[in-house]
Amino acid sequence: MGFHEEPKPPKEGPNLMVKSFLFDRATMSLIGLLLPTVQNIKVLSFSDCNLDCEMLRLLAQGLSGSCSVESLQIEWNNLDLPLPNLEEQEVEGEEGEETSAFDRASSILEARERKRYTLQSERLLTNFKEWLESRFGSLGKAWEALDKEDEEAKLTAPDFHMLLFEKLGVSGSQIFEVFEVLDGPDYGADGGGVITLQVMKEALENLPEVDHAEDEALEEDPLGASLASFLQPSTVLECVSFRACSITRVEMGPMCSALAKCPWQLRALNLWENRICDRGAELLADALDAYRGLEYLGLGRNRITDLGLQALCQPFKPTQLEEVDVAPARDRITKQQAAAKSVADAKEKAQAQGTEFQGRQRRVSVPLVDELEERPATDAAGSPSPSFFLRKLSELRCLVLSENPIRSADVLEAIQPFGPRGADLLLRCTPAAAELGMKRPELLKEKERKPLLNLGQNLGHGKDAAAPPEGWVLRLNTF
Repeated sequence: MGFHEEPKPPKEGPNLMVKSFLFDRATMSLIGLLLPTVQNIKVLSFSDCNLDCEMLRLLAQGLSGSCSVESLQIEWNNLDLPLPNLEEQEVEGEEGEETSAFDRASSILEARERKRYTLQSERLLTNFKEWLESRFGSLGKAWEALDKEDEEAKLTAPDFHMLLFEKLGVSGSQIFEVFEVLDGPDYGADGGGVITLQVMKEALENLPEVDHAEDEALEEDPLGASLASFLQPSTVLECVSFRACSITRVEMGPMCSALAKCPWQLRALNLWENRICDRGAELLADALDAYRGLEYLGLGRNRITDLGLQALCQPFKPTQLEEVDVAPARDRITKQQAAAKSVADAKEKAQAQGTEFQGRQRRVSVPLVDELEERPATDAAGSPSPSFFLRKLSELRCLVLSENPIRSADVLEAIQPFGPRGADLLLRCTPAAAELGMKRPELLKEKERKPLLNLGQNLGHGKDAAAPPEGWVLRLNTF
């Protein structure tokens, strides 16, 4: 009696995962040189490795050419600002004091480190200030939630975290980071592990004013630029994950600029558990309007509210055209159709020649054909006056906004019909999902999670059962 050996499952390329390892730049430079020759690694993961800006740039340079890596995961990796350059007067010693070259070099390095610490402290506190302003509208209203007797109380780090959670509703690792900054040398503390709320109030109120009209300057942010290097049009990556990297709207500037250049190879971007606020969501919305090839965007556990949700959904909403814009829109759609047909013909020819599946396949930039819809209407005199609506199509299949402070069920109902056809909108563990679940319990029981409405019905097309479902597929379950 013979034994039949079961066929083994197909072997996939190995994953390279590094956890809690301290790299230096020489090692990362070597990795960057070797990566273009790698042909059997698909997933590259660095977790809690404290990679700095220069290391990330060296890594990004290696992810090019015929490199086989498809997915990059960088997790729990807070970035430090690069050492700043100093003016000569900032490092001069006391007048008449003679110092050796070694001592002078040491003093310059110490001064640069000191300045970097101050800049990073201001950056952290500015983000914390914007967080409070987004929750309360202004710092003044946030202070109203605090008791007078609490201001002079001496608080340790756990007490500080607990008090801010109870009174201001903020918690997490950034609270402890704020405590360490306030307990440091820049704010009058002696590092004894005890501060007061008064110190926090004075520090936040005396921060340099941020000119919101100069957001173009964010594109040159060094931290954001290092992350954006993985999102360039030349990328070989299909999936990029920056999970728990303390990314704020400042870093989002260069990243969104890179996305707007349409890196068509990139399918998925995960930004779970960062510090992205509504202003960061607005930057992302502009990028999504330009690059419509992204299939998955993960923004769970950030600081996005109803305003940020509305901004993110705006690029997918049909827009009504003026009469003068209809003809140019039709011409543009005709060109898109011709380009799409050209790509389809090239693909069919490659299949016929048997050359399509040789080597790793790059994602083809298929032109998305916009839709122009004419809707009958009449003017005030009763004469026919049709309206024209333009819908820009998108490859987006899933947008995750779970565990964000999104509160209004009315906002969900308003934006739902206008999403990409059948795309999932995950809102688990949000106040809005809980409210809408109470209002519409059938949404929690519906296994297929059909959309709330049909876009055609909502815009006057009537209740056509044969019409394809439109809009976001809301997922509200708490599990």
